Amino acid sequence: MRVQLSDRFDAVAVVEPIPPRRVWDWVLAGLLALAAIGFVVVDDSLPLWAQTVPAAIAVGFVPFRRRIPLTAVATVSIAAAASVAIALRDTESLDVGSPAGLADVVLFYALCRWSTPLRVAAGFVLSVGSETIIQWSAGRLQSEDWILVFPWLVVAGFALAMRYRARLIEGRHEQVRLAERNSLARELHDTVAHHVSAIAVQAQAGQYVVESDPAAAAKALESIAAIANDSIDEMRRMVGILRSDDHDTRNVAPATLDVLAAPDGRPAVHVSGDTRLDELPAGVGAALFRIAQESITNARRHSRDVTFVDVAVERHADRVDMTVDNDGAPTTRHSGSGYGQVGMRERAEALGGSFESSARSSLGWRTRTSIPLARVGR
Repeated sequence: MRVQLSDRFDAVAVVEPIPPRRVWDWVLAGLLALAAIGFVVVDDSLPLWAQTVPAAIAVGFVPFRRRIPLTAVATVSIAAAASVAIALRDTESLDVGSPAGLADVVLFYALCRWSTPLRVAAGFVLSVGSETIIQWSAGRLQSEDWILVFPWLVVAGFALAMRYRARLIEGRHEQVRLAERNSLARELHDTVAHHVSAIAVQAQAGQYVVESDPAAAAKALESIAAIANDSIDEMRRMVGILRSDDHDTRNVAPATLDVLAAPDGRPAVHVSGDTRLDELPAGVGAALFRIAQESITNARRHSRDVTFVDVAVERHADRVDMTVDNDGAPTTRHSGSGYGQVGMRERAEALGGSFESSARSSLGWRTRTSIPLARVGR
């Protein structure tokens, strides 16, 4: 409980960036000026100068209230208290209102909304003190007049609540930005790593046979060129998706997992089962494609003597399961960053699914992915 209160106080204590002055600030000043004029017309308890001076000062500060809120509140409070005290020095009155009127409330709200807690406390003391002096000068101050504090507490409470709400909204925006950055990192890792690893495999194969079998080396170069072109197309597609504001557009995938199949490749990649991704929800299809792609990349980069990668997909009424097997022995050196495993797990769990990665009972490695077709908790 104490931690939650501390967190909320910290959120309220943060001073937000001050928005620029707008036309509506001048419109508000005009409306408050009209209200002040109306107050002067109907209230004859004070001389005209004692009413117009504080009101004019308060209204004049309104367009600048966010920039200098404490200066505005302090100036108006002192001017209002001094004007009433001087005007009533030789006159008795039983009914005196604040000459600054609604403008004083607007200035105090701005102070609580845009200033530091210490300045808010100082402004609160000044505002309540001004009202106390006004009532004392009018001969109306009594012990039960502590209620004068209440309106200022209401204004301060509302302003601080708005500050807390703004911090919550900013926190949600930051979470969205973080999710977008993580999405970008996963897309870059999955796309670039997959194509670069394939290029590396073909380049190594070409180097191995360049003298003994030039035709095979030339074929490897052709494969490298094709993979590089695919990589460029994929990068362009990814940039277009990431720039899109449509969430569904961001979660696109090829129509089928069969595009990953490479029966004649090194290693051979076989895809079987219900491989149609366009028949699945967009997010599920995209996640399965990226997880399968990353599993193939890991087999190529981090397994020794791997000869095959099997991708098997099984669709059920409520979920879709995918298993990716390979027969490679894990390399003794760890050349990966570990982001691939993290990204695959995040993709599955973000959709309410699960991801497991472990050694097979026989030689090789296996990943299992299960994603519900209906989002869990929706």
